[in-house]
Amino acid sequence: MMLLKLITWPYVWRHKVRTVLTLFGIVLGVSVFVGMHTANESVLAAFRKTIDRIAGKTELQVSAGEGGFPEEVLERVQALPGVRVAVPVIEAPVDTGRPGEGNLLIIATDMTGDRSLRDYELESGDEAIIDDPLVFLAQADSLMVTREYAARTGLVIGSRVPMRTMDGDKQFTVRGIMKSGGLSQAFGGNVAVMDIYAAQKVFGRGRRFDRIDIALQEGLPLASGRAAIERELGPGYQVEPPASRGQQVDAVLRVYSFTVNLNSAFALFIGMFIIYNSFAIAVTQRRSEIGILRALGASRAQIRNLFLIESAVAGVFGSVAGLGLGLVMARVLSAYISTMLTGIYGVAERATEIARDPAVMLTGLALGVVTSLVAGFVPARNAARVDPIQALQKGRAQAISAGESRVRRIMALACLGMAAVAVAFSKATLPFYAGMFLALLALLLLAPSGTIWLTRALRPLLKWVRPVEGALAADSLISSPRRTSVSVTALMLSVALVVCLGGVATASYTSIMDWTTTALNPDLFVTPSPTLTDRNFQFPAAMGSELKQIPGVEEIQRVRTQRIAFEHAQVMLIAVDAESLGRRARRPAVEGPSDMYERAAAGKGVILSDNLAQLHKLHAGDTIELASPTGMHRVLVIATVDDWSDQGGSILMDREMYIRLWKDENVSTFRVYVRPGADPADVRRRIIERFAGNRRLFVLTNAEVRTFISNLSDQWNQLAYAQIAVAVLIAMLGIANTLTVSIIDRRRELGVLRAVGGLRSQIRQTIWIEALTTAVVGLTLGAVCGSVMLKYILEMTVRDLSGTALPYVFPLKIVSLLVPILLLSAFAAAIWPAESAVRGSLTEALEYE
Repeated sequence: MMLLKLITWPYVWRHKVRTVLTLFGIVLGVSVFVGMHTANESVLAAFRKTIDRIAGKTELQVSAGEGGFPEEVLERVQALPGVRVAVPVIEAPVDTGRPGEGNLLIIATDMTGDRSLRDYELESGDEAIIDDPLVFLAQADSLMVTREYAARTGLVIGSRVPMRTMDGDKQFTVRGIMKSGGLSQAFGGNVAVMDIYAAQKVFGRGRRFDRIDIALQEGLPLASGRAAIERELGPGYQVEPPASRGQQVDAVLRVYSFTVNLNSAFALFIGMFIIYNSFAIAVTQRRSEIGILRALGASRAQIRNLFLIESAVAGVFGSVAGLGLGLVMARVLSAYISTMLTGIYGVAERATEIARDPAVMLTGLALGVVTSLVAGFVPARNAARVDPIQALQKGRAQAISAGESRVRRIMALACLGMAAVAVAFSKATLPFYAGMFLALLALLLLAPSGTIWLTRALRPLLKWVRPVEGALAADSLISSPRRTSVSVTALMLSVALVVCLGGVATASYTSIMDWTTTALNPDLFVTPSPTLTDRNFQFPAAMGSELKQIPGVEEIQRVRTQRIAFEHAQVMLIAVDAESLGRRARRPAVEGPSDMYERAAAGKGVILSDNLAQLHKLHAGDTIELASPTGMHRVLVIATVDDWSDQGGSILMDREMYIRLWKDENVSTFRVYVRPGADPADVRRRIIERFAGNRRLFVLTNAEVRTFISNLSDQWNQLAYAQIAVAVLIAMLGIANTLTVSIIDRRRELGVLRAVGGLRSQIRQTIWIEALTTAVVGLTLGAVCGSVMLKYILEMTVRDLSGTALPYVFPLKIVSLLVPILLLSAFAAAIWPAESAVRGSLTEALEYE
C-alpha cells in the first residue's frame, strides 16, 4: 500500500489523460459485452412479460402455426373432461395511423368465457358491457382500450377509432377503458380488446381461430392435461404453456446473438492490447523510479506485484465504468432489436426496463478485471526485470521489450500447419473449430513479424517521399517490433472484424438481391398490409377471380405463407401454384431434378430452401414429416433451392396440396403479372379503384418490394459500419500510446537530431509518418486476417447459424471507406505526441551518466 501511495498515485495524478485512456481500453470491452447482452435480455424479458400479461391465468395454449385452425376444434377441446375453460383467441397488430404510436395489438376473444382467464376491470365506460358480455357481443364495433393508450391518443368513451379491415375502412367505438395493470400493461399499453367473431371479419380469418387458451380443472397436473389434449387433437397441433412462445424470439435472435458474442469477444481482446500498451508506457516512463526502488532494496516480486495491483485496480474502475456505459448502450441497442422484431411480429416490443441481470454484470466485471490482469502481466514482469544500474543512467534506455522472437514464428508456422491439417477433417465440428482457432492464433503470433516485413517493404517508399523523416520513422518501427506490434495487432483485429461483418453483409445483400430479381419478379404485389412480412390479414381465395378480370392483368399467383413447427423449430411454409412459379420465376436447384416445379405441381412432394436442408441435414430424395390440422403427413423432398423467404428456412409446396392438408383456402399475397405492353402503373390504379372502400389492400410495385427487402438487409451493414467507429477509436488510442512510448524510448535520439540541426518540422513529420505507417500496416494485416477469418465465419453460418451458404465476397467498399478514416485518425492521434517530442527540454534529453 505504501508503494501505491508513494509511486502509483503521483504518477496517475500527473498523467490523468493517460490514465483515462488506459481505463478506456477496459471500458470499451466491458461496455460492449454488457450492453449487447443486456439489450438482448431486456427485449426477451419484455416479450416474456407481455406474453404472461396477455395469457393471464392461461395454463396451456393450442395452436397450429400461423394459419390457425377451424372453429370445430374448439368444441373438441371444450368437451374434454380435464378442461375447465377453453377460449378462442385471435391476436394481431393493426396500424391505426396515429403518428408516433406504432401499431395497436388487437386481442380478440369470446367474452362469454374469457373473463375467468383475463381481468378486464374497467376504469370508465358502460359496466354493463362487461357484466353482461352479450351486450358487448351484440355490438360488433365495440372496442376496449387501455388507460395508457387512451391518455396518449385522447380517446374517451364513445370515441371512434378508424381501422382498415378486410371489408374496407370501418369505424370502431371505444366502449370501455381498462385500468392499469395486468393485460393493459402489455406492449406498453398499445392493446385493444374486441369480440372474436368481429375480428374474424376484420382480419379475414373466415371461420378460423389463431389459438385456444385453456385453464385446466383444479388439481389436474399440467402434464396430464397436456397429454389428454394432444391425444385428442393429434400431432398437427401444438399444446404448450404460454411461456414457450418466447422461444420463437430466441430462435429469431440466434444469428444476432452470435454477432453479439463475436463483437464482445473482439472488444475484450482488443481492449487487452490497449491496456497492455498503456502499462508498457507506464513502465517506460517510470524506469528511473523502478531503478531507485530496486537500488533501495525492493525485490523483483514487489515491483511485479505493484504493477499487477495497479492493473487490477484499473480493471475494477474500468469495469465499473464499463457496466454503466453498457447499460446506456443497452437502451440504444434494445430499440434496434425492437425495430428488427417489428418486421417479424408486426409490433415493436418496448423494453421500457433494462434487465440488469446480476450474472451478466458479474461476468462483465470479472472479464474486465481478468483482462486487465492478463494485459498487465507482461509489463509487470518486464518492470521486475529492469536492471537498476541501467535504469538510473540517463540517456540509456533499457530494451524492456526484446526483438522479434524466433520461437514465436516457429509456433505460428506450427499452428498454420495444424490448421491446414484440420481443413482435411473440417466436416466434423471439433476439427473445424480447432482449425479456426489455430488459424487466428497463427495470425496473432505472426503480427510482429508481419509488422517488420511490411515496414521494411514500405521503407523505400517512405524514404522516397521524405528521405530523412521517412527513413527515421521506418527505422523506429523496425527497431521495436513488439512495441509497435501491440497497436498493430489491436488495429488488425478490429479491421478483421470489420471485414468479417462486412463480408457477411455484402454476401447476404448480393444473394438477396439476386433472389429478388429471379424469385420475386411479378410486376405487382397485392397484399393486405403495407409490408410482405405482416401475415395477420388474409384475402379470400375468390378475390383472385376478380383480379384476373381487371384489364392489363395477364396472370396471378395465389400465395399463402405462414410459419409452422418443423422439428422443434419455426419455419416458413409457402403455398403457391408451383406450375406457374416454375414458368415465371424458375430458380435453379441446389440439389435435385430440373423438373422440380412440375413434380411439385403434381403433388409429388415439396421443395426445401437450402438453408433449411443444411440445418437439418436433409437432401433431395429424403422424406420429412409435416404436422397439419389434418394430422401428420410424410412427404418427399423433391429438391432444394436458394431461398431467402425466412431466416429459419422455408418449405415450398403446391397450393392444392396445401389446401388438402391444411384445409385453408385463404391467400396472403396475390402476385400479379401484367400483360406485355400494359403499364404496371395503370394496372395498379385499376386494382385500387376496383376494391376501394370495400377491401383492405395495398398494391406494391416490384421496385417497392425490392427496396423494402434491401432496407431490411442493410441492418447487417449497420453493424459493420458501427464496427468502423470502434476501429477508429482503437486506431487513435493505440497509435497515440505507441508514439508516446516511442518518443520516451527515443528521447536522446530526438535530442541529438535537434542538436545537430534537425528542425522541429522534421521531427513532427517523422512522428506523423510513423503514425501513418502504423495505420497502413494495421490495415494491411487486418485485411489479410479478416479475409481468412471471413472464410471460417461463412462456413460457421452454414453449419450452426442460419444454414445459408453465402458466396465469398471481400467487402472492398467497406474497407475502402475504412482506409481514409483510419489514416486521418492516425494523423490526428499523432499530433499531441509530435508536439510533445519537439517541445521537450533539449538539455534533459542529452543528459547522460
